[in-house]
Amino acid sequence: MEAVGIVLNIRMERVAEFEEGFRQHELPIWDEFVDRGIMLHASLTRLEISTQPTAGAVQYLISVTFADDEGHHLHDRDPRFRAWNDMAENYQVAPPIVAGGEVIVSAGEPP
Repeated sequence: MEAVGIVLNIRMERVAEFEEGFRQHELPIWDEFVDRGIMLHASLTRLEISTQPTAGAVQYLISVTFADDEGHHLHDRDPRFRAWNDMAENYQVAPPIVAGGEVIVSAGEPP
């Protein structure tokens, strides 16, 4: 399993537009990848706690667990994601924080 976490810094005045775009463009990809067994879990969370807040931004955590390390590459190469990613960059006031790697300890079921 591979887990990826991304913190996005979205302009406060574009939050509603970002969330709607995410539902419209990214969620269908997630649903397909979950159905195909590529993604085990994925979520978008509006953060209320952050040790690295960004002025003028609402922060979001994207958390994804892939069945293996190839899933992340499949997702990032998907033309639908590439198009959405280009759009989503316009909502951001600062670069995202991105981290990921092999899951070595896990408990419970993803929500």
